Amino acid sequence: MSKHLFNFCVCHDYVEQLEQTEKSLPEYVNSLGLDGIEHLVYTKEPPSPTYKESSVGAHLAYWPYWLGFWKNNKARLKREFKSAKARNDCYLGAMNKDEWLSVIQQNLIAAEAVKPEYMVWHVSEADVQETYTFDFQYSDRDVLEAAADVFNAVSMVIPSHVTVLFENLWWPGLRLTEPDMVKFFFEHIQRKNVGIMLDTGHLMNTNPELRDEEEAADYVCRTVDDLGELAELIRGVHLSCSLSGGYQKSFVREYPKNVTFGEMYKHIVQIDQHQPFRTKAARRILEFVQPHYITHEMIYSTLTELEEKLEIQLSNC
Repeated sequence: MSKHLFNFCVCHDYVEQLEQTEKSLPEYVNSLGLDGIEHLVYTKEPPSPTYKESSVGAHLAYWPYWLGFWKNNKARLKREFKSAKARNDCYLGAMNKDEWLSVIQQNLIAAEAVKPEYMVWHVSEADVQETYTFDFQYSDRDVLEAAADVFNAVSMVIPSHVTVLFENLWWPGLRLTEPDMVKFFFEHIQRKNVGIMLDTGHLMNTNPELRDEEEAADYVCRTVDDLGELAELIRGVHLSCSLSGGYQKSFVREYPKNVTFGEMYKHIVQIDQHQPFRTKAARRILEFVQPHYITHEMIYSTLTELEEKLEIQLSNC
């Protein structure tokens, strides 16, 4: 029996909105007909224990671009950061890769404090410029090899009973579209009790030719099927719909000068849409993959918006 979750973090004004419902988090989760949350833990400090009861999963901190820092690629770092302070702020105070490994360990310990059954680790790399140009400096193999090295260097702080699920993205890294690369990555992971968190929207983003949800379901199921025995590593699904091919084909592959954070964020969410499935294509994917964990991963500003999106998607599962 799959556990159905939604993504939640104790930041923004979500906590205040939860208080306005006059429900505890477990009561709110139950009112939605779900089993818990995937708790976004992006800090070095543990979240309030108030939310531990509902935290089935924990989503770890994610640095979209990190390989230049890991390799001490000075040209890359100069392009990515306007100042040393900006770089240090990005890596939560770390001055070098050894200090960054310490930061990651602190984040893992903070996530473990909510007693999750699993943790989610992104495997990807692309800096802001590359998200516009699609001209990537590092290959899938570069990213996978380095990501395995980073993980192996910190994984000893994760309790053995906690499953680590590596999430696919559409940038260089674990895209899931090449079985040989998936095999290469897991051969380099030195820890047992690991698997894959299949993000349907991220996988859909790798194919800008998809026109509707039926085609998307065909593509997701075919990609999983092509993994062969490796598909057994899929333990969870981040379920959302992202038919962003039109947008991906529409923008000029140039990095706009003086782009603001708001403009960059808008650009990313137009690619990675996190919309609910509105057809039974969602059910087809879940029946084919048969995951243990299903996180309905939506972008939402208010709990009311979350509830509306969940109602749509759950009706199609």
